[in-house]
Amino acid sequence: MKRILALDLGTHTGVAFNSANGVGFWAETKAWATDEEVTRNGKSRLDRRCDPRITRFFDYLKTFEAEADIVVFEDVLFASSRMQAHLWASFRTAVWLAFPDTLIECVPTGTLKKFACNGGATKDKMSLALKRKFPMYWKAKYDDNAIDAIWLWLWADKNLSRTPLTKQTP
Repeated sequence: MKRILALDLGTHTGVAFNSANGVGFWAETKAWATDEEVTRNGKSRLDRRCDPRITRFFDYLKTFEAEADIVVFEDVLFASSRMQAHLWASFRTAVWLAFPDTLIECVPTGTLKKFACNGGATKDKMSLALKRKFPMYWKAKYDDNAIDAIWLWLWADKNLSRTPLTKQTP
């Protein structure tokens, strides 16, 4: 079984991963900054120069560099502000830079929702669908970020697990 790292990108990133041979699946949500830090960094314009969320995220990703065969993340195509679009682009860039030789797949939001719930779905519906279809992966403690990461992992396991792994070329 391929080792898949699934990421629901954001200040609170959902993460799902399986270690070698499919043993040791786990999921969690990682926070790259507190609300207070985000506010303070915005006031001092750190979010425009060297956003600590991105450097923390990148450092975390590097711990998986030798472990992940496939990296998958949700390809969100919308943003409510210019700053959110910049942050989103920075998270994506961190993924690409952390895994230069790894298969990386961006899954459109609509594709993920269709895979999970046969179409548009709220956060609650995504959680309920996971609990119903894959109870072994669902836990009450998971927030919507972890739930999305698990769905991304399940999508990748179904659609990419037999993909030959070759070095990525630009």
